[in-house]
Amino acid sequence: MKPDALLEKITAQLNESAQGDDVAQSLKELKQLYDKQSRQLDSLTKLSDSTQAKLSDSNAKLEKFLRNLKRFVPAGVVDVLLQSGAEQLPTNSRQTITVFFSDIVGFTTITERLDPERLAALMTDYFTEMSDICTKWGGTLDQFVGDAIVIFFGAPTTLGAEDDARRTLGMALDMQDRLKALRLKWQQEGLTTPFEVRMGLSTGTCNVGNFGSADRLHYTAIGTAVNSAARIQSLANPNHILLSENTYLLVRDHFKCHLEKTVILSGQQHETMLYQAALNQNEWQASTITADEEGYRLYVDPAAITDKAKVKALLTRALDALDTGTKS
Repeated sequence: MKPDALLEKITAQLNESAQGDDVAQSLKELKQLYDKQSRQLDSLTKLSDSTQAKLSDSNAKLEKFLRNLKRFVPAGVVDVLLQSGAEQLPTNSRQTITVFFSDIVGFTTITERLDPERLAALMTDYFTEMSDICTKWGGTLDQFVGDAIVIFFGAPTTLGAEDDARRTLGMALDMQDRLKALRLKWQQEGLTTPFEVRMGLSTGTCNVGNFGSADRLHYTAIGTAVNSAARIQSLANPNHILLSENTYLLVRDHFKCHLEKTVILSGQQHETMLYQAALNQNEWQASTITADEEGYRLYVDPAAITDKAKVKALLTRALDALDTGTKS
């Protein structure tokens, strides 16, 4: 029986019973108990509603805090901390990473021609667009240094050195493509000085982790690859991407690059070959033939072949070897 129907029945019986009757007295006590429980239920309902509201408010504040935290700490670091429940990442460790370093050509000239407010708005627009692309590709945004951007792949999480290098170059190409549209936009907004960006990539073993004081830490990477990326960037052509040889060897089967120059980087003793990535990768990927399986590795770029007869002869030898191996 529903509570309201029970209450009506109790009330009716009370009206029919004598005042001193035992049944009437029992019914009165039962009604009083029912009224008390109803009041308690109302209180619990109000408390539950209040708790739910407080919980929703706390969740909203937590989400806002995490969004703000990721503006100051790399998103990947925040995610790892949340998943592990640790107060901070493990101490510094040696890891193989691919480092991205970019710089705006002629930034000093740009700063001299723009008022501070316009420059601040321009840089905010630029950094926002580039950091969004970094997040899209899963990079760790290390820091903004003036107009420079430092990003690395391979820490705090990695999918392997080759995958890290490929994602780094994919991100850089994505950035250069986005910059084409941004330059048109900024030109329409009155920016007369071309906004050109050089990019450098380098792969190597670095010390990655928290560096700083006891009160303030910064998750970053320290090592030759970081320094090399900065120096390689300075040698790149405007609006192009220059790779170290180590990075090139990891991406060569997936991206078109050509040897640009051989140099001795500042602070190093040996020559290193630097490769420039082609910006029209989609056209190149449609015309290339690549495969990497057990027993064979194939990479053919028809546009880059100068001695086609030699290549055909090699492929014929490979086919003959396969036929011979099958018959035996």
